[in-house]
Amino acid sequence: MKQKLMKLMNLSLATTLLTLSGCCAFRPHSQMVNITCMPEDAILTVNGQRYTSPVQIDVKRNRNLSIQAYKEGYMPSQRTVGHHFNATGALDAVGTFLFLFPGIGLFTPGAFSLDETDVAITLYQK
Repeated sequence: MKQKLMKLMNLSLATTLLTLSGCCAFRPHSQMVNITCMPEDAILTVNGQRYTSPVQIDVKRNRNLSIQAYKEGYMPSQRTVGHHFNATGALDAVGTFLFLFPGIGLFTPGAFSLDETDVAITLYQK
């Protein structure tokens, strides 16, 4: 009886760990970024897409963000926002040494986060 209970507890623990593993695979693949520009109404090009400042956009979290800002009478500006391996990715990496399944999450965008989510750009007059 005691042996059956131990097997059931071990099975329950293994099932729970496998269910929780690979958390990065279940995180959103995109991240919301707010971009403001001084002066307002500047034209923004973000990863090739055109917007008017201020803007809030959803972008892939595992890619650098390239931002160009233009406005008539002002010098253009360019910013790059990088990305990094986040805490959830680190937990999945550690879990991979114990179980194989968390490693799957490391290949998804959920293992990364953008370095900045609020970007402010100032344009200077010519």
